[in-house]
Amino acid sequence: MLWLALYFPDLPLSVFSRQLPAELPLAVSQRVDGREQIARCNSVASAYGVRPGLTLQAALALCEALQIQARDAAAEQALLEELALWAYQFSPQISFDPSLLLLEIGASLRLFGGRELLIKQVRDELRRLDMRCQWASASTPLAAGLLARCRPGEHVSEEQLAGVLAEVPLAQLTREPGVRRLITDIGLHSIGECLQLPRPELARRAGPVLMLLFDRLLGKAADPREHWQPPQRFKQKLELAAEICQHTALVFPARRLIVSLCGFLRGRGAACQLLRWQLLHRDREPSEFEQGLLSPSRDADHILEMFRERIERVELPEPVIELVLRVDECLDFEEHSASLLPQPGGPREQKLLERLRSRLGEQQVQGLCALPDHRPERAWQFCLPGGEGKALLSAAQSPPWLLREPRPLRVREGVPDYAGPLRLHSMPRRIESGWWDGGDIARDYFVALSAAGERLWVFRDRRSGGWFLHGLFS
Repeated sequence: MLWLALYFPDLPLSVFSRQLPAELPLAVSQRVDGREQIARCNSVASAYGVRPGLTLQAALALCEALQIQARDAAAEQALLEELALWAYQFSPQISFDPSLLLLEIGASLRLFGGRELLIKQVRDELRRLDMRCQWASASTPLAAGLLARCRPGEHVSEEQLAGVLAEVPLAQLTREPGVRRLITDIGLHSIGECLQLPRPELARRAGPVLMLLFDRLLGKAADPREHWQPPQRFKQKLELAAEICQHTALVFPARRLIVSLCGFLRGRGAACQLLRWQLLHRDREPSEFEQGLLSPSRDADHILEMFRERIERVELPEPVIELVLRVDECLDFEEHSASLLPQPGGPREQKLLERLRSRLGEQQVQGLCALPDHRPERAWQFCLPGGEGKALLSAAQSPPWLLREPRPLRVREGVPDYAGPLRLHSMPRRIESGWWDGGDIARDYFVALSAAGERLWVFRDRRSGGWFLHGLFS
């Protein structure tokens, strides 16, 4: 097995930094030995001299405007689970440690083209999620997590574990009070120093807990972990650092949600066709809208481009303080091979249609689909652009442009008139249909030529004897 550990050193800070402007000095505090100390701080606070380990009073003395937040373990776990939704595309086996995601990637290497390419994609997408990460890989989850914290960027095989971990401080392995007393009493500071001692003597002094940790660390004992199970539906929210009142400013935070969604979809081998968005306001009901796609997709760049077009049609009654993305239905995803030559209805045409639908509205851009009915006005319906259907009338017999309702024509001396007498240029095509649904018709259709040279599609109602214009040829 091969485990990839993703350590997020700024996770306690990220919980709050997404809700505050980046230019504010921010620090997270926690209680250590009865005193409030700084656990993490952002770069703005560091410029004032604030650093982890300082007491709260000392930090405030250095920076009076410092924003202090108490560390929130529940919020950190929730953020890790949001990241797990994204990471599910790389491995179905995910477990958690404090500020850590552990992914078993041995079974995924072939899919992503090897360890280097997989890790490169992980790092690239984490940058898009605006998450700073340290990584390491090893044959055991405990070793991978320890290396990600202490020696990031390492890839260690099972044979190299003992040698690479020898210099790692023992205090990084566990916070067990008995182990810390061992470090103080007999002067053992590193993992290598412990491993050099006779095992029975070390077990007598440290107890079974430390020995089991060493066995799990080196792969000599099983390390059972509860694997995270993804939800059936995707739902994620993002609190904004500042109120947003312009449509274009919503694109950047929406990107984080879309990247996370696409990772979740890839992990499930699925795609989505309908995204539901909520824009939360401070004093108004949430603004809700749907973002539809012509075909199921999990391409983050494409979905983000469609969001950019769609959001411009949303009316914002108040500034937005939070974004929520929900996808209720995951559809099967089918891979399509690209064609060397451009094909009708290919990806370029699909993207153009989706952009038009997002910008103008779905009801303004529709396709036509033929129905199995001989009556011309009922032989078609609106559908998604690209919908397929088999016409019952050939192009030579029916015009491309039908009037919404047949238009009555005047008759002069038994000849239909349309800005002058019409000349009939075809044999009649008789259509009698619809007796079963109340739409009974009995008509004889002709191709006619007007005095101005227009080719028209007209019919004579066999019951009333009246003439009607029903369509025009190009």
